[in-house]
Amino acid sequence: MTAASTTAPTGPPARPGPRRRDHPPSPARAAHRRTDLALLLLTLAAGVTDAVSFLGLGSVFTANMTGNLVMVGMAAGRGESWTEILHGDVLRCTTSFAGFTAGMLAGFRLPARTGSAALYGTLVLHLFFLTGWAATGTDPGTAVGAGLILVSAAAMGLQTAAARRMGRAGITTTFVTGTLTSLVSGLAGGDRAHAGLRTAVLAALLAGGVTGGLLLVWAPPVAAMVAPAATAAALLLRGRA
Repeated sequence: MTAASTTAPTGPPARPGPRRRDHPPSPARAAHRRTDLALLLLTLAAGVTDAVSFLGLGSVFTANMTGNLVMVGMAAGRGESWTEILHGDVLRCTTSFAGFTAGMLAGFRLPARTGSAALYGTLVLHLFFLTGWAATGTDPGTAVGAGLILVSAAAMGLQTAAARRMGRAGITTTFVTGTLTSLVSGLAGGDRAHAGLRTAVLAALLAGGVTGGLLLVWAPPVAAMVAPAATAAALLLRGRA
């Protein structure tokens, strides 16, 4: 007598599930990514620009106006003569403040579709600065230096308006104190929607400052080339957004 088979009955064959397809990002998401990359490039340009202006044009910022206001106050409090003031920090800082304000005002008056018009103006001013920087052998005197400060600050004002027009998480690309505040307040409240972008912007500004400082030591003529190159790349990205 043979033992009966004890093989367990099997059910119907399992149907394969739907295959997961790696869909390309939606057009809106792709546009946001290009905008984010453009903002990072512009922030890098701002960091380099501030390094070049502060170290190469006499301790003045052309992207960060808060620091200029503090330096004007300190200069006024030192009891300097009018000659020293007109040829020192006050002249440079007030020139930068005027250029930045004029550039930002012009930027906000330009067409508001994508911010590209303001970026084109920024690129033109960067190239003008590069020409003057190279023509003076990277060592401009007081009068030419003041002109270069004015041009650089106007470029940063235009860039600030362009970045604000892009409408991404309140990023300005030139002064990032507000970005840092938004990052920390968002993290404290559990809102991490733009934490990655805001952190990357802070890192880009730092990287720009380091890059500008190193180039001024090792290759001063090249230091003024980074901002127009980064702005041109940002314009290409915006053109595809």
